[in-house]
Amino acid sequence: MNNDTILSVKNLSVRYQDFEAISNISFELKRGDIAIIIGPNGAGKTTLLKAILDLLPHEGEVRILGKKISEISREERARIGYVSQKVDIIQNFPVTVKELLELSIKKTYPKSKEQKMKIEQYLDLLHISHLANKAIGELSGGQQQRFLIARALILSPEILLLDEPIAGIDITGEQTFYEFITCMNKQYGITTLLVSHDVTVVEKIASKVICVNRTLICEGKPDEVLSEEKFEELYGREASVYKHKFCKEGEPCEFYKDRGDLK
Repeated sequence: MNNDTILSVKNLSVRYQDFEAISNISFELKRGDIAIIIGPNGAGKTTLLKAILDLLPHEGEVRILGKKISEISREERARIGYVSQKVDIIQNFPVTVKELLELSIKKTYPKSKEQKMKIEQYLDLLHISHLANKAIGELSGGQQQRFLIARALILSPEILLLDEPIAGIDITGEQTFYEFITCMNKQYGITTLLVSHDVTVVEKIASKVICVNRTLICEGKPDEVLSEEKFEELYGREASVYKHKFCKEGEPCEFYKDRGDLK
C-alpha cells in the first residue's frame, strides 16, 4: 500500500451462516478519488460499506489511511467520515442541530471559540445556518441529510463514505448534492466512496466505479468499464438511465441554498 492509496480492500467477504452476502471483493482508492459503488438491489453494496468500516464481521483485509481498520484508534477514526443510508430520528428528540454538532467535536476542539467557528463554518457550507437552533426531530428529510453530512465533515475527514445519501430526495436535490460532493473534492481533496443507483451520475462525477453483485464484477474508470456487456452482467438486463445537468468543467459550482431543493 503506497502513500497515495487511502483505502485498500483485499478479498473481503461477509457471511451470515450459510449465506454469502459478498465474496472476495478487492479494490483500492487513491487520495482524491470519487468512487461510486453500483449494483442491483440485494447486491451487497451496503454490506460492503459496513464491512469496510468494521461494522460487520468479515473475512479479508481492509486498510484505511495505511492501517488495518481493526487497528485504527477512536481518535484516528475522526479522519473517516460516514453517512449511513438511513438514520431513525425520534420526532420529539429535543436536542438541536447546534448541540449535536458541539457533541461531535467536543474532544477535537475543546475550546468553545474553536467549536463555534467550526460549527458556523459547516452550517454555512451546507446552507443550514438557519437550522442551528432547530430540534433534530423537526428537520425534513433533506435537512436531516445536510445535517448528517455536516456532522461527518466537521472533523475534516480524509475519506468520506456515504450509503445512498440522496435516497428520498427529488431529482433537483440529487443534482445539487452531487455538485456539492464534486466541489468538496476539488476544494478540500476529500476522497469519497459512495453507493448510488444512478449510473448517469457515475459517468459525470466519478473517477472510479466499483460494480458489485455479491462479488466484484468490474472496477476502474467509468469510460473504461461501463460497457453494455458489463451492465448486462451486473444487472441481468438493460439499465434505464436519465440525464442530469451539472456545472461545466472549469466553472465554480455552489451548493445553493435558494434553489428550492433538499428541503
